[in-house]
Amino acid sequence: MKALPVKLIYGQGYEPCAVEDATHVTLNIPGPTGALTLPVIRSGTRDGTGCWTWNGSTDAPTLRPSVLTQGHDFRCHSWINDGAAQFLDDCSHEFKGQTIPLLAAARAAQKEE
Repeated sequence: MKALPVKLIYGQGYEPCAVEDATHVTLNIPGPTGALTLPVIRSGTRDGTGCWTWNGSTDAPTLRPSVLTQGHDFRCHSWINDGAAQFLDDCSHEFKGQTIPLLAAARAAQKEE
């Protein structure tokens, strides 16, 4: 599974759920980003929501817009298309300009105890 659907339980964290109940999706992006949980919608307009659109696939996820993460020593910018990260030329790491399959989604989004 390359995309783990999760729902946010306020005050408790994330718990795995069915695709149709997901408020977020966890991906495991190769490179410095690693496991990342993003807010998603599957239909309608994302204008003003702060969410990514997600095609609902757990095996070949596609998200829009692009995903940008930055740390004090890295920049990782990619499109997520059909289960792969297409790393853009403004990345600062070794995958810059390459398309790499997403890693298996870690269960990092488990409900906090």
